[in-house]
Amino acid sequence: MSKPANKTVIGLFVVVALGLVIAAIVVLGSGKFFRNYPKAVMFFQGSVKGLSAGSPVSFRGVKVGTVTEIKMLLNPKDLSMIIPVYVEFDQGTLEAAPGGAVSTAALRKSIKPRELFQDLIQRGLRAQLDLQSIVTGQLQIALDFYPDKPAVFVGVDPKTQEIPTIPTTLQEIAKRLEKLPIEDIFQKVDSTMTEVDKIMSSPETAEMLKSVKAAVIDTRVLVKNVDKNIQPLADRMVAVSQDVEKLVESVQAQLGPVTASITKTSDEAAVTLKKAQTTMGNIDDLAGEDSIVSYRLGRTLDELGAAARSLRLLADTLNHQPESLIFGKKNMGGK
Repeated sequence: MSKPANKTVIGLFVVVALGLVIAAIVVLGSGKFFRNYPKAVMFFQGSVKGLSAGSPVSFRGVKVGTVTEIKMLLNPKDLSMIIPVYVEFDQGTLEAAPGGAVSTAALRKSIKPRELFQDLIQRGLRAQLDLQSIVTGQLQIALDFYPDKPAVFVGVDPKTQEIPTIPTTLQEIAKRLEKLPIEDIFQKVDSTMTEVDKIMSSPETAEMLKSVKAAVIDTRVLVKNVDKNIQPLADRMVAVSQDVEKLVESVQAQLGPVTASITKTSDEAAVTLKKAQTTMGNIDDLAGEDSIVSYRLGRTLDELGAAARSLRLLADTLNHQPESLIFGKKNMGGK
């Protein structure tokens, strides 16, 4: 009689077969075997800690590939270590622009990866390590165009397309710091601090600080005294200004009749002068040009004319500047 079938073996066989079927569906369904994945290699300066197989490769934030392998090579000439990082690019992320003459499928078929990479590198395509997560410290490879950065090739693996790399911002800062004469700077700072300490602890500095303190105290006392005396002085100035205004108003009120009287007197003197001139003409006819009476009358008329002009000038001055009786006549030219 044959032995009965082992149920455990049958169950294990079914599970393995089912796993193989699922794996085949996943692999074949994703199209991995039927798609072209261009490869490239990069050589980064410094440590690649935080970068591992499976780390993303992105172009301006868009994932375009994956790190597949990180090796470590030894250069026997100088015993230097070279760390190549191999990546694969997914052409599925590359699409044709809408409205163009070429479709996405035709574009992907017509692309030759090596020629495309060479053209992009000439335009400034460079690779740089970028922080993927601050918490975990994982890195990723970031691609972008840097036309001002020179393309430096290592050339260790000529079979694989090499993409030039550039240092990170922190690495560039570290390089600049390495060039600085740190020891000389610290020595100069130390000597400067020593000199400052000597100056601050010298007796001259102590005396100067005392003098400054005394000057500050005197200034505060002076300001307080000025604050106390400025208000009474301001009050007195206001009172004097008010008294002057009242005096000017009083003078203006009293000068009105005086000005009118002076004006009237001036007018009467002018009339008198005209009459005197008429009379002088009559006397000239009687006394003749060489008569003593004619001479004296002419001189009297001249004095009367000067007096009339003086009165007119005084009237005009009082009319425009009534305060001139108190403060004196102002110069109308403004000089």
